[in-house]
Amino acid sequence: MMRRNRTCAWLGGALLLLLGTVAGAGSLLVSQGDGQPEISVETYPADGDRLVLWLPGEWGISPRQQPTAQALADTGIEVWLPDLHGSYFIPPGRYSLNEVAPATVVRLMDAALRTGKRVYVMAAGRVAGLTLNAIRLWQDEHARSAPLMGAVLISPNLYRRTPQGGEDAELLPVVKASNTPIYLMQPENAAGYWRVGRIRDALASGGSPVIVHRLSGVSDGFNTRPETRDGEEAMTARLPQMLADALRLLDHYGPVPERPAALTGEASGAQQASREELLRPVTSRPPAPPLSLQTLDGKTMSLEQLKGKAVLVNFWATWCPPCVEEIPSLDRLYRELRSQGFEILAVNVGESPRQVRNFLADKPVTFPVLLDPEGDTFRAWQAYAFPTSLVLDRQHRIRFAVFGAFDWASGDVIRQLQPLLDTHP
Repeated sequence: MMRRNRTCAWLGGALLLLLGTVAGAGSLLVSQGDGQPEISVETYPADGDRLVLWLPGEWGISPRQQPTAQALADTGIEVWLPDLHGSYFIPPGRYSLNEVAPATVVRLMDAALRTGKRVYVMAAGRVAGLTLNAIRLWQDEHARSAPLMGAVLISPNLYRRTPQGGEDAELLPVVKASNTPIYLMQPENAAGYWRVGRIRDALASGGSPVIVHRLSGVSDGFNTRPETRDGEEAMTARLPQMLADALRLLDHYGPVPERPAALTGEASGAQQASREELLRPVTSRPPAPPLSLQTLDGKTMSLEQLKGKAVLVNFWATWCPPCVEEIPSLDRLYRELRSQGFEILAVNVGESPRQVRNFLADKPVTFPVLLDPEGDTFRAWQAYAFPTSLVLDRQHRIRFAVFGAFDWASGDVIRQLQPLLDTHP
């Protein structure tokens, strides 16, 4: 069993007052000053000259992170896990860290740098934007070089808000105004995999050297989620070595430049916390892009074949729990409305026919399932998340867009769709 011995430290200015240290993991408090709360940090000391400041995700520190942190410490890489939720009394949840200021992360970086070690910041998901803004603020405040070596971003979500299906995505301004070295780890079983090239190019446009490491067979949160899928435990076990290798690669490009890249517009690490209605009307009613794909039966199916029918196009994957959750309600909706000229095209992204057939063996559906193995249609339809669904009227104009799963067969949804079916071409 890993020993967990509690120590307490106060970091303010150049003062580090240790009230007691013993072997194993410990804790310290980082003072922010100006009436801000101290930040509690779980520490995994090590004798080497590297330190990873591992920022929590929106759901807080996961117990599955602790073995990884200890394994890194065992290789000589110190790890700090700040508890932002507990320090600010924020309940964990999606968008929970939106209101945490980049200055808070800067204070953590300052404290880590006072150890004299080379510091690397690691973050995942939406916290990646907070990380980039914090590094940029640190550059503004520190007109000098220091051993801040760069960032490791896992499954970064760097959009202002999660795009609804069919709308263009707007990146955070800081993405194109970052020049810090970045090691980007992107699971392949994730919607972000199909956009990783765009993220890489946007980061590079500001001067960031970007190394992309694609992780096969795992999805977002593979190393933090309480539940795991095939291969995710094995990938998590490999993570300490992969991170050690990532830091060595960042050393070739670091440290972070003395001055930040130029910024256009106002930078904000927060995404909009409010969600619009799930079945969101698309008031501009743009024409749907072309769609022609192979079905599981090996036939070609296109939108042209469904001329005059209202169509729901659903982008999904077998590894996506919300996608799986909504399959039964999609099938009930199809059975309910098919006779009125309503069709569903379920477009599986990135998987083989065998994978999809095996998955659907005990989940029979009556609507067509199409295959988009290279994600070309997913990208062409401006989809950014799984599941994403777009509802077309009989003229195949996009009338509704939604990301996320919900009960498609509910009375409210059917009433919202009914006007599309009552209008004939």
